[in-house]
Amino acid sequence: MTQVTVRNIDDEWVTKAKVEAAARKVSMNFVLREAIGRGLGVKPAGKTNGLEKFTASMPFESEEERKQWDAHMTDCGRVDPLDWQ
Repeated sequence: MTQVTVRNIDDEWVTKAKVEAAARKVSMNFVLREAIGRGLGVKPAGKTNGLEKFTASMPFESEEERKQWDAHMTDCGRVDPLDWQ
């Protein structure tokens, strides 16, 4: 990821971001990245646990079995932010 510096941010925006971050127990940086993504119409990718790198090593007997495995790995790869509070 690239780091970007944004200057001349309205004080009201910063205050709102701080309040929301505190209420959600996340960083202000996280809140601002979400807000920028929403403003640009970009859906966040979300965090994963990294297990998806092992899916290529699985021998599948059918395309259906591979699809089931992919669905399972997608579900297992989701990280619930509430687990880390």
